[in-house]
Amino acid sequence: MNEEYRKLFDEVHASRRLQMEVLQMREKQNNAPRRRLVSGALLAAILVVLVLAGTTLAAVSGSLGDWFTQKWGEETGGSMTQQQAQVIDSLTQKVGESQTSGDVTVTVDSITVGGDVLWALVDVKGPDFDENKIYSFDGIIAEILPDPSEGAYGGAGYSMGSIGVTENGAARMLLEFTGVFSTGNQINDGGYTLELRLRDLIRCRQGGEDEVIAQGEWSFSIPLTVESLSPIIAIESAAVTGEVLREGADGALEKVTQEVALRDICFTATGVSFYTEESCELLDVAAIFADGAEVVSRSGGGSRMEDGNWYSSCQWPVPIDVESVTALRIGETEIPLS
Repeated sequence: MNEEYRKLFDEVHASRRLQMEVLQMREKQNNAPRRRLVSGALLAAILVVLVLAGTTLAAVSGSLGDWFTQKWGEETGGSMTQQQAQVIDSLTQKVGESQTSGDVTVTVDSITVGGDVLWALVDVKGPDFDENKIYSFDGIIAEILPDPSEGAYGGAGYSMGSIGVTENGAARMLLEFTGVFSTGNQINDGGYTLELRLRDLIRCRQGGEDEVIAQGEWSFSIPLTVESLSPIIAIESAAVTGEVLREGADGALEKVTQEVALRDICFTATGVSFYTEESCELLDVAAIFADGAEVVSRSGGGSRMEDGNWYSSCQWPVPIDVESVTALRIGETEIPLS
């Protein structure tokens, strides 16, 4: 195993899902953050994941709520209930801020904020967009300030790419930001700000060099005002069995099935977090509803603490109504909530 991967394995794990594997990571080592721009090559990989996730439409309209409704159908095969829609609405705030550079106007329409995850709907107007192409920016920096992982080990990742073209010809993009905050901080408590900086609009080409179609810079500073804090369900401890990733005696990574002891499990509308004595990479998490529908986590990560224990968190692909969930399944073990 090369040294770069070993350092990542030792400090901050990438996600158990393909989407998070290509997310832009900002690791913390010795409490000193490192930041970097998203490259065009990385964006191409990210956008392929977004397309494979089934979020790209020929034409799009409406709000973040409409996008989540579509996403809910893709994840569960069913329709979103009124209670689910109300949860999403309570976590969503209208923004409507625009920046123009040259002939291109970028508008942050709205954001949905959870404890360690954020979605932002962004419209880009100016060029003649092809609904069959994918667009993004050559440089993207997304930060939450003040740093919610300050004083502890953790990190954050994000991706941004087009999900379609609106009826008025704007390229609609989705920013997804997820974090691993072992401090327990929640970015939806009203004390944080999203800083978003974009550079050079590009048309992405899978297997080829991305094309810059408009040069410019656009920046936004958006207070994450508290709308509604998600109810929190706390579970003191649980023993679960599942497939995890381990480093063998020869240094190679291997998948094994074993029992893992979890403690301080925290379940909210946007994800689940817990502590373990050792890393439990690949351990799947699902929310199970009374009608049999399931929502499976699609992003997340883990961070080793100073005392040697691990903090892990994962995020749902769409906010959920925790009061409608009857059980959590972590790995192969189902944990009843009633």
